[in-house]
This record gives sequence, structure tokens and C-alpha cells, in this order.
Amino acid sequence: MLVLTSLCFTAMVLFCLAMTKHREQVIVHEVSILAVHFFRPLAWLLLSFTAYLSVDMYGWSIGPALLFGALTIAILLLTLLLTYRAKIVPKLAIVMSLIAIISIFIS
Repeated sequence: MLVLTSLCFTAMVLFCLAMTKHREQVIVHEVSILAVHFFRPLAWLLLSFTAYLSVDMYGWSIGPALLFGALTIAILLLTLLLTYRAKIVPKLAIVMSLIAIISIFIS
């Protein structure tokens, strides 16, 4: 479940960075327009991989339910962070990505 939540959080941060309002809220530096155009497709790709991983790990009976539960937790965490501590979102996304990668390779 930690892997799914970490990957969902990273995907939601990429969606967040694809939007101008949230990107200005989270990142101080200017991001190139080419990089911004890759955020949304990369987020969809990561979300699709998370769905595949969920079904592969838990099966079709419980996998989609766990995916939507992890997505709910990730969106709630991101919403609270954007409201109160927006500047730590990119750092936390990197940490969550590393946690997901380590968890995938361990299991």
C-alpha cells in the first residue's frame, strides 16, 4: 500500500506542476516550457503504471479498490501540503519516489 500511495503522490505532484498556479506556488525558479509539457503525460504514465502494479500485486478483486484508496490518501496529503506548506512538496515527492522504488525492488 505504501508503494501505491507513494506513486500516486508523485503522479499528483506532476499534475500539480503542470498547472501554472500551483507551479508558481510550489517552485520558486522558472521551469522551461518544454519540461512543463512533459509533466502531464508523465503523470498519466505513472498513474497507469500504478494501476498496473496494483492489479499485479493484489489481483482484480481488491487491486482497484486499493488503488483508489491510495489515490485518495495521496490527494488528501497533497491538498493539505499545498494549503499549509507548499514549498516542501517537490522535496517530499522525490522522497516518496525513492521510497516507492526501494519498496518495489525489495518485494
